[in-house]
Amino acid sequence: MIMRFRPTAWMLVVPLWALASCGPASLAIGTGAVVARSVIQERSTQDALSDTEIQLTLNNKFLNHSAGLFGDISTSVVEGRVVLTGSVPQRGDRVTATDLSWQTPGVVEVTDELTVQEDSGAVAYAEDAWISNQLRVKLLADGKVSSVNYSVETVDKVVHLTGLARSKSELARVIDHASGLSGVSKVVSHVLTIDDPRRQMTSASDAQTTG
Repeated sequence: MIMRFRPTAWMLVVPLWALASCGPASLAIGTGAVVARSVIQERSTQDALSDTEIQLTLNNKFLNHSAGLFGDISTSVVEGRVVLTGSVPQRGDRVTATDLSWQTPGVVEVTDELTVQEDSGAVAYAEDAWISNQLRVKLLADGKVSSVNYSVETVDKVVHLTGLARSKSELARVIDHASGLSGVSKVVSHVLTIDDPRRQMTSASDAQTTG
């Protein structure tokens, strides 16, 4: 089986591993990067740090289980809500990934968008990466969209969106950009608006836990 390493997973895990192995000074620099990004995002600094910790912990769980599971699955975490994307060889892998996600402290919701099939190879992965990159460019260029609030992952030409939208109209623009790209077969949105009641429920739950 050819393992397809999704950029979002590697971009997060590899730098944090490196920071963790380089001592407290380097770790402080890494934390600063998260803080700087959260100032722009529609969520608190603490939320951003918690999501980073959840994603790092979950990816480590995948790697400790098997290199294949880690390589085949990408994770996106927003306010404790985990979205799993990618393609795994067996149905049992989906169950394992979901179980490991729920076992991770801080997780309040798990959405399984994994597919089960033979790896489609480098060409298909390149097409998916092209779609994701094109969408990121479009969002960055759109002055009516806060692109930093969105994560994009494309699997088998299906675009998966996660993040926080400032409004329903902004989210509609993002979905329109995605669906208008050549090669896209479907757009799946897991994005919440900043005033979504589900966000308030999560905040209340966190307050009760810490209290």
